[in-house]
Amino acid sequence: MTIGFVGWTILLVSGVVVLIKGADLLVEGGSKTAAYFGVPVIIIGLTLVSFGTSVPELASSLNAVLKGRTGISIGNVIGSNVANILLVLGVSSMVKPISVDIGVVKREIPIMFGAMALLMIFSVSLSIGRLEGVILLLGLISYIAFFIWVAFIEGEEEVVEDKFESLPDKKLQKRGLNINLIKLCLGLAGIAVGAEMMIRSSIFYIEEFQLSEGLVGLTIIALATSLPELATSSVAAYKGESDISIGNVIGSNTFNILMVLGVSALFVPITFTIEIIPNMIIMISVSVLFTIFVYTGRRLGRIEGAIMTSAYILYLIYLYLGR
Repeated sequence: MTIGFVGWTILLVSGVVVLIKGADLLVEGGSKTAAYFGVPVIIIGLTLVSFGTSVPELASSLNAVLKGRTGISIGNVIGSNVANILLVLGVSSMVKPISVDIGVVKREIPIMFGAMALLMIFSVSLSIGRLEGVILLLGLISYIAFFIWVAFIEGEEEVVEDKFESLPDKKLQKRGLNINLIKLCLGLAGIAVGAEMMIRSSIFYIEEFQLSEGLVGLTIIALATSLPELATSSVAAYKGESDISIGNVIGSNTFNILMVLGVSALFVPITFTIEIIPNMIIMISVSVLFTIFVYTGRRLGRIEGAIMTSAYILYLIYLYLGR
């Protein structure tokens, strides 16, 4: 068992690395290719780049449902959202206190709660079918369209363009285009291979240690797929770009529900396992805690960060001791 455990664990870690690198290549190659063909930078920034942070969740969840492991899929989304708030923002604010733009938060947090409300409504029937999947995807399209409209109305396209000033213009040489197309293809391949490695190794843990699909999704897969958000937000907080840190988490949580579950449900209806409902309540509770911290102090300091990080550790202990 020891050799098997070590081998599957190495496969899991390798899968995480391949998946994250694949997502990076997809975003980089896709962004520059889109810019070459004249797609406005603001649209690239608010669609493909935002989509990039949720690619690991989407790839692993879709791979899981195609293998009939729908518990991993829903557990991955719920667990990732909890990890994003408690772990990602907790660690980031301990690195450096995060100031919050209330104007941005007032606009984005309600949308995140709206996506969670949709999920709670669907949970009544204990499944997310294709119709619900379509509703979630329509919500995603509306979400993206709304922020593109807001960006143009408020003149934020200049801010986004500054962040992506390295994108090539239409004068990009043919060689550059070919390189970015190769990156795009390698990214897609990396995402597919990395997701396969992760889900295969997670199935080993489920069968070897008699763990439920939901538990593995809530912990192992969720933590692994939250690593891009943790890295991005921690670096952003260190550099003082707190809006990126906060916005990255809020946007990722919204994308996880609307896009990841929406796309997955189109292929295979997702059934809620017994441990999912309590964890949905926990997801909403930690989101409320985060909102209280933001609205009362207008910042996430090191004390709040320590509280949130400690809460995540206690959450993991609760999941494994309570199984």
